[in-house]
Amino acid sequence: MLLRVIVGYLFCVGLVASLSAAQAPMLASELTTRYAPYANWQSVVDVDALAQRSESRYWRTAEEIALQRGDSDLPLAGLHIALDPGHIGGHWAAAEGRQFRIAEDDFYVREGELVLAVAELAQAKLMALGAKVTLLREAAVRVNPNSPLDYLELAAEQVSPPNESSLSALWVYGRAIRARAVHLSIVKGDLMERARSVNQEVQPDALISLHINAAAWPTENESEASESGSAMLRLVDANNLHVLIFGCLSDEELQAENQLEQLAVKLTNGSGPAERLLGGALATALAEATELPAARYRRNNAILLSSQQPYLFARNLLLLRMAECPTVLLEPYVANSVGAYGRLQSALANRAAGRVLAEDDILLEYAEAVVAGVRACYGQE
Repeated sequence: MLLRVIVGYLFCVGLVASLSAAQAPMLASELTTRYAPYANWQSVVDVDALAQRSESRYWRTAEEIALQRGDSDLPLAGLHIALDPGHIGGHWAAAEGRQFRIAEDDFYVREGELVLAVAELAQAKLMALGAKVTLLREAAVRVNPNSPLDYLELAAEQVSPPNESSLSALWVYGRAIRARAVHLSIVKGDLMERARSVNQEVQPDALISLHINAAAWPTENESEASESGSAMLRLVDANNLHVLIFGCLSDEELQAENQLEQLAVKLTNGSGPAERLLGGALATALAEATELPAARYRRNNAILLSSQQPYLFARNLLLLRMAECPTVLLEPYVANSVGAYGRLQSALANRAAGRVLAEDDILLEYAEAVVAGVRACYGQE
């Protein structure tokens, strides 16, 4: 059934250029090394059938864009880049689990707001180089038009009812439904709406999703409890960087028909090599700008694509999978690390006071690295 779905889907999409049967070994190699390295993909994917399908894409390669550029054009003329400031921020930040501060007089670190500031800086710099730049959001608001109220029925279906009929159990049950409805709206629903917008409306040449990483908080012990009894947050030592592109599906994920369909699109529309080039360029630029070590994955939910590029991993995340154009997700810095937290506080303080950004401003550093990576992949000197 799954194989018929994947072949039927490819047959029905808009067809532009036929793939060659000679590409079947290449597809098999990509599945083995990148797209499903830890899974039994052979049981659900017929690479010979995939190689007979045709590619359909709305985006252009770096070479195609360069061919349309004149000698006097700006370095990124003709390029259309979409920037996705990850998450939302604002009053949704706590529900996203993307908000914290160490001391009560510190500024809240809200990932959605930080990366929006990075996106705005990068947008201005990329446009000055001739690129068209679309931000998927321009404020700390949902992209998804459906609010948590629209997900209450689905949330109720996904939350198990209490085993007892006490008021306290009912209260816990109601809070669980509320939390699930919020998650469906502001996390999964928002990501799906961003992907839909990219594929159907924005249709850029590439999508870059901006994030800032965070580590698990150190285990609390008795000496780290405040007088009020609440846990005291303690910064971690590790501060690192990694970059993600689509890949590394598990056996369970390959059993999901929608994920299998999305894999088929990504395998056959040529986005794989293009996003690997862009991902590598962005990883190199971020590594040079930040001088951070590469992050490490300890489980099989991601795979390092090359020992020559220790920052670039393949992972199966919803936006990476659903966006049909070359898509790269950036995770520089560990926000709750000793090395990053002070710099983030300084950046927030300068902005709150309306001061000129410092040369070593962490968000400016991030934005300039994004621009350098895009220029290295798509630019002309």
